[in-house]
Amino acid sequence: MPASLSLTEARRLALTAQGFDRARPGRATVRHLRDTIRRLGLLQIDCVNVVCPAHHMVPFSRLGPYDRPAFHQLLYGSGQFAEHWAHEISIVPVETWPLLRYRRETDRVRPWGFAKVLEERAEYAAWVLDEVRRRGPLAADDLPPPDGVATRIPGSWIGTVARGVLEAHFLRGDLAAAGRRSDFSRLYDLAERLIPDQHRCPHVDHDEGRRAVLLQAARAHGVGTAKDLADYFRMPVTSAKPRLRELVQSGQLREVRVEGWREPAYLDPRAELPRKIEAAALLSPFDPLIWCRPRVARLFEFEYRVEIFVPPAKRRYGFYVLPFLVADKLVARVDLKADRAKGRLRVLGKWFEGRKTAAVSDALAAELRVLGDWLELKVS
Repeated sequence: MPASLSLTEARRLALTAQGFDRARPGRATVRHLRDTIRRLGLLQIDCVNVVCPAHHMVPFSRLGPYDRPAFHQLLYGSGQFAEHWAHEISIVPVETWPLLRYRRETDRVRPWGFAKVLEERAEYAAWVLDEVRRRGPLAADDLPPPDGVATRIPGSWIGTVARGVLEAHFLRGDLAAAGRRSDFSRLYDLAERLIPDQHRCPHVDHDEGRRAVLLQAARAHGVGTAKDLADYFRMPVTSAKPRLRELVQSGQLREVRVEGWREPAYLDPRAELPRKIEAAALLSPFDPLIWCRPRVARLFEFEYRVEIFVPPAKRRYGFYVLPFLVADKLVARVDLKADRAKGRLRVLGKWFEGRKTAAVSDALAAELRVLGDWLELKVS
């Protein structure tokens, strides 16, 4: 691999690393799903169900249709994966658990300021752990709040004090996710009952863990800057840069230049550069290929913003817009909404990058039909 890369080469490396280099298998199997998650290193969980949950859409983009109940069983019933704070709340391979010890021991308890509540209600926090130990997997709604404390935490996404305590134990690694209910609420159980000892007990040095997950990030990027790689596991770039230098010194990464990029980039030495990419895929707004918006602009020359929280009158495109990948370029974007009550996948808007061509239009129509069939919705 040369010491400098063209932008086209960088795009193809990225798409290969992300699993867009192979023909879709038709109906994907559990093995395909497992291999895809491991290749990516993590799946961000997001419950926004405008089309389908983001962590369901990510494998679809790479593999096409698959059995969603089997996917859920793989995530929560196989013992091969676990939920963890990684890139936000994510699914990670269970062997990544010990590498994230630095997160469990250094991250601030969410929501900010809740650590004081834990200190003040230490007896309640201990009681919650005892209840989980005694009763088995529990959701926040299964627990009462501490005596004399309001049930809800004003202005917090956490919602209730009970959930805040469960989340704090989850962050610190005392609890893990046993599954999700139909309303998407998490079931918490003791980590010792869910994470095998060989992954739960190793005492991985903080910097060793950081190097390991940055290496995972580099493999999932193909090539990326320090900021790109740090963002994959939501690591401060000031923590990432020293570890990246160490990975370069040890030969586990190479430093390279990419055409048009101001900052140096880091390359997985085992990355393979394909001659071409033949992908055609709609991407969730929370797809790992497009998490880092500055990288999307640099790599694909594609300006992208999720406008869910933008007032309707100020949106440039729409509420839930999915970029469309063809070959090695992002060529269009589509505002979609699943109208399940009427059995429709509604196309609220389409926008093409540059000149609209028949080939791109036909490819988009075909992909929308495949997505609609998978969701059991008629495209309209």
